[in-house]
Amino acid sequence: MKKAALARSHSLRRQEQWIGYGFILPFTIGFIVFQLAPLLSSVAISLTNLSFISNLSGVKFVGLQNFISMAGDEQFTGALWRTIYYCFLFVPGVIAASLFFAFLINRNLYLRSSIRTAIFMPYVSNMVAIAVVWALLLDVNDGPVNALLRALGVENPPLWLLGEKTAIPSIVMIVVWQNIGFFMIVFLAALQNVPNELYEAAMIDGAGGFAKFRRITLPLISPTTFLLTITAIINSFQNFGPIQVLTKGGPGAASTTLSVNIYQESFVHYRIGYSTAQAIVMFVMILAITVIQWRGQKKWVTYS
Repeated sequence: MKKAALARSHSLRRQEQWIGYGFILPFTIGFIVFQLAPLLSSVAISLTNLSFISNLSGVKFVGLQNFISMAGDEQFTGALWRTIYYCFLFVPGVIAASLFFAFLINRNLYLRSSIRTAIFMPYVSNMVAIAVVWALLLDVNDGPVNALLRALGVENPPLWLLGEKTAIPSIVMIVVWQNIGFFMIVFLAALQNVPNELYEAAMIDGAGGFAKFRRITLPLISPTTFLLTITAIINSFQNFGPIQVLTKGGPGAASTTLSVNIYQESFVHYRIGYSTAQAIVMFVMILAITVIQWRGQKKWVTYS
C-alpha cells in the first residue's frame, strides 16, 4: 500500500511538473524566437561585412574590425555624444516634471481627474500627429510660439527644430511632454502609498513642507524613482521615432543620435554589418548603465 501511495504521489508530482513546463513553454518559445535568436544573429552579423548591395557569397568574416572602425568614425562618435546629451536632458527632465505633476495631483486639486486625463492623453497619442502639431507650433516664421515671443519683444526667437543648438533640446521638450503622463501615473501611485501617519508625526515635530518631502516622500518613493529612472534611460536611447519624424537627424547632423545613425548606416549606406555593430554597442551601453544603477541602488533606494 505504501509503495502504491508513493508511486501515485510521484506520478502526481511528475504531472504537475509537466503542466508547469507547459505553462512556461509559450514564453520560452517566444523568448528564443523573438529575442534570443535575433540577439545572437545580430552578434554574428556585427562580425561580418554584410551589405544590402552585395551578394551573400561576398560576405566575409571581419572579426572586430567593425568595432575598431567606430573609434575613428567621426559620424559615430558625434552621434554617440549627441545620444548622451539627449539622455542627460531627457531623464532628469521627465523625472522632475512627472514628479511635480504627480505631487500636485495628489493634493485636493480642483478638477483633478480632468487634469490627470489631459496630462496622460499625449502618452497614448500617435507620435506622427504629435510631431505635426509641434512642427506647426514651433515653425520659425509662422508658428504661434515665435509669434508670441515677437509680440513680447523678443527680436530673435529660437530656431527650435531648425537650429543646430536647439534641435535636440526642442525634441527632448516634446518627448518629455509626451511621456509625462505615464511617469506621472506611476509616481502618483507611489505617493498615494505613503502613510499619512508619517506626515502627521512630522507635522507635530514641526517639520515644514520641504523637510517632509525630503525626509519622508523621497525615501519612500525611491524604489519607484529607481524603476522610472532606468525606464527613462532606456527610452532616451530609443529615440529614433521622434527624431526621424521631427527632424530626420537635421539640420545637418545636429540631431543625429545613435539610433538615427544606425538607421542611416543600414538603409542609406547599406552597411548592415557596421550598423549592427553600432546596435551592439548601444545595447552594451544600456546594459552597463542598468547594471551600475542596480549595483548602486543600495545607497539611495529604501525598500521599507
